[in-house]
Amino acid sequence: MKQSLNKEIVLICDIGGTNVRFGLYEEGQTGNVDFDAKYKCSEFTSFEEAVSTYLSTKSQQPTLCVIGAAGNIDEYNGEVLTTNTPWKASTSQLQQRCPFFKHIRLVNDFALQGWAVDELTKDQYRAVFSQNEQPNLKTGSLVLIGPGTGLGTCLILQDRKHPRTIYTSEAGHSTIPHVDFSLKPGEVSTVTAIKQAEKDNRDNQILLTALKEYYAKKGQAPVTEHIVSGTGITNVYHAFKDGIIPSEKSQRVPSEKIEELAKNGDPIALKTFKFFNAYLGAHAGTLAATTKTQKIFFCGGLMASDWVIAQLEKSAEFKRQFIFRAGMTDAMKTVSFSASLYRDMATLGAVSRAKRLIIVTKAEEAKRQATTAIVRSLAVLGEVVASIKRKDVTQYYNKLVEAIHRYPSEMNETTSSPKTLKIRSGKKEIFKRGGRTR
Repeated sequence: MKQSLNKEIVLICDIGGTNVRFGLYEEGQTGNVDFDAKYKCSEFTSFEEAVSTYLSTKSQQPTLCVIGAAGNIDEYNGEVLTTNTPWKASTSQLQQRCPFFKHIRLVNDFALQGWAVDELTKDQYRAVFSQNEQPNLKTGSLVLIGPGTGLGTCLILQDRKHPRTIYTSEAGHSTIPHVDFSLKPGEVSTVTAIKQAEKDNRDNQILLTALKEYYAKKGQAPVTEHIVSGTGITNVYHAFKDGIIPSEKSQRVPSEKIEELAKNGDPIALKTFKFFNAYLGAHAGTLAATTKTQKIFFCGGLMASDWVIAQLEKSAEFKRQFIFRAGMTDAMKTVSFSASLYRDMATLGAVSRAKRLIIVTKAEEAKRQATTAIVRSLAVLGEVVASIKRKDVTQYYNKLVEAIHRYPSEMNETTSSPKTLKIRSGKKEIFKRGGRTR
């Protein structure tokens, strides 16, 4: 395979539960990565085999590799821990199979969305809630929340002394946050408002009971993403519609269908999104409070829907559950919200990660070349010193001694002028006049 002159080429892999996608990014390339191959994971005995199969179809040989994978990343061992695929991606095993890779990076798929933030232009995201100005995502810390099939979370942390650092998080698997629809201090306590709050709290208990019973059958405790996600929307809808959550997949209404029902005014579907927004607010509030960030950024999955974002902006429950928390209410009122308008954040993040990996590789290469140059210079200097020790110093010393012996002996007995300095070196005397040795 050929490589463009002096340009790094990055193999980008996207490992999902069913398929693995491949594409190439060339240094200096504009635009996004074109994933030009998609294989079923079940067709290969290992990830390395899938990589080799793809590369055998290309004329270019990549020098770097970025792997985005769903699941927990074991950064110490360079493995992705997931049970959704028949094999595990391993950086060490891939390096053995493809020794031409200078670097291999294994990244959580949602962390790639974090890497994409710096690549976004101002027309690719917008403020949520009209009273807020569009926040600057290029500086400071922020929390990314991505309700999709599951609930992705990523933290981008930055202070004045340190560069931005991206941390993956499994906060979607945290305990379901407390949601209370009772009226808060300062809110108008009308009869209608009180009755609605009481009804919402009763519905909330129905929801939590249905979730507890459903996941108890699986030997699990319900977590936040069982409400705040596409799967969660299905759970909430059936809890309100049927009182129970069906176990059979064929009996479950998908979130896309529930969204369509809500758009057409279905009361149960609309209630589903009301509770979705309430728990999203509580979850976002917990993350903002615990990480002390002032920016929340929604991306991917469900939040790519204009209708879902519009419902969020209309939702009084989102902000109520977000803001009202002990000791933090004033601070929570200053947090800004924005949402991505770009629907392929993960791919954009892979490009961003590839660019940074190229920068690191170039810096290492420059350092290696500089070190090599220094070593070569030292070697030459060593040869010069050795040559001087063998010849030049001896010859210079002998000529100097000879000159001293020829110097008039009576000069040693006369009084030296201020410009004449007598230096005793061993048994021989060396004279310097006017700064010059004679």
